[in-house]
Amino acid sequence: MRKYTNFEFEKPLITTPPPTNLEVIIAIPAFYEKDLMSTLNSLLDNKGYSTNIEVIIVLNESEDAADDITDFHQKQYNELIDWSKKINSQKISFYPIYVKNIKKKIAGAGMARKIAMDEAYIRFKKANNPYGIISNLDADTIVDDNYLSELEKEALRRNKIKAYSIHFEHLLHERLSKENKLAIISYELHLRYFINMQKLLKLPYAYQVMGSAMAVKAFAYAEAFGMNKRQAGEDFYFLQKFINTGYFSNINSTTVYPSARISQRVPFGTGRALYDILTLGKIPETYNYNSFIALRTFTDNLEVFYDDYSKGMELLTSPVLEYLESKNFKKIHTEIKKHTKDFQGYRKRLFRWFDAFLLMKYLHYARDEYYPNIPVNTATDYLFEQLKIDNKISLEQKLNTLRMFDKKVV
Repeated sequence: MRKYTNFEFEKPLITTPPPTNLEVIIAIPAFYEKDLMSTLNSLLDNKGYSTNIEVIIVLNESEDAADDITDFHQKQYNELIDWSKKINSQKISFYPIYVKNIKKKIAGAGMARKIAMDEAYIRFKKANNPYGIISNLDADTIVDDNYLSELEKEALRRNKIKAYSIHFEHLLHERLSKENKLAIISYELHLRYFINMQKLLKLPYAYQVMGSAMAVKAFAYAEAFGMNKRQAGEDFYFLQKFINTGYFSNINSTTVYPSARISQRVPFGTGRALYDILTLGKIPETYNYNSFIALRTFTDNLEVFYDDYSKGMELLTSPVLEYLESKNFKKIHTEIKKHTKDFQGYRKRLFRWFDAFLLMKYLHYARDEYYPNIPVNTATDYLFEQLKIDNKISLEQKLNTLRMFDKKVV
C-alpha cells in the first residue's frame, strides 16, 4: 500500500493486534448518541460471514462540549468497554474510542470518521491486507443481516474497485408522525430523483453519496491521503476522489437504514432537510427538470464539440451556454483536446473538469437565473415519465418504486 502518514495521533489508539484474516472494519462516529446500541446490535445480528470483522466506535466531542455531553460520553464509554469485553468473539470485535477536546473549528463528523478510519487503516496494514474494506455507518443507523457478509464478499474479490456506495433506505417505522414520514419520503425522493436525472444524462458520477452508506478499501484510503476533517459534506468530498477514477461501484445486495430524525448540527443532509421542512415549514422541493433538459444540449453533443467547438456552442441553450462561457470553457476545451488522443479520452477528461462539484454549481446558477426549484412530486412525475414508470401513485409508492428500481441498477 502507498505509505500513509496523515494520522491524527502519533500512536494507534487500539493496541490489540489485529487477526490475520481481518477483511472488514466498520467505522462509526458517535456524538451524544442515545440509540447507539441499536446500531451495534444490528451488526451483531448479521449472519453468513466467515472472516474476522471489527467495529470501531469513536465517541467524540469538541473542546467546548457541555458538561452533560461529557458526562454522557464518559458513562457510555465505560459501558461500551464492559459490553465489548463480554461480547467480543473470534468472529466480531468492538473497539470503543473516546476522544475529547477536539478543536472547535475541526470537531464534527469528518474528524470523527477520520479517527476511526485511520485506526482501521493501521489495522489492515498490520494484517497485511490492502484489500480490506473500511465501511462507514452513522450511530443511528441499522443494517440488513447480510450487510457484513456482502462487504466480506467485496473484500475477498481482490479487484481494482476502490470505493463503494451502499444501497440505503431511510427508516419509515410506525413511530414516525405523519408529517415526519412525509418529510423523509420527500427528501429521499429528492435524492433519488437527483441521481436518476444524472443517469439520464449519462453522467459518470451519478452515485448516491451518504456517509452512513459508503465504504473504501484500505489501499485506496491511503491513495486518497485519508479522510478529510470537514464538519459537513465530508462524505461527498471524500467519495468524489474515487468516483473520478472510474474505480467506484454500488453495493445493492444489502441495505443500510439511516434514521429519519431532525437535526441542526450541519447545514445540509437528512437531519437538516427534515428540520427545514418540519420546523421552518419549507415546502419539499428539488432541482427543476428543465435545468437537466438544458444541460442535455451539452452532454448529448460532446462529439460535436470534439470535432468543432463553434458548432457545439451553437447547440447549447441559454443557461448552459452562459454558464460554460463564465467558466472560460473555450480555453478548457482547447487544453483537454490538446492532451487527449481520441473522443473517449476527451470525454473522460472533460468530466474530470465538469465533475459533481461543477454540476452542483451549474444547477444553482440555472435555479437562480432560469428555472426555480419545483415540488418533489412534480419533479418525480417527470422522472417517471422518462423511465416509463406509472406516476399516478402516492409519494410513498413512488419512493418504494424508485428504491426497487435503484436496487436493480448496477
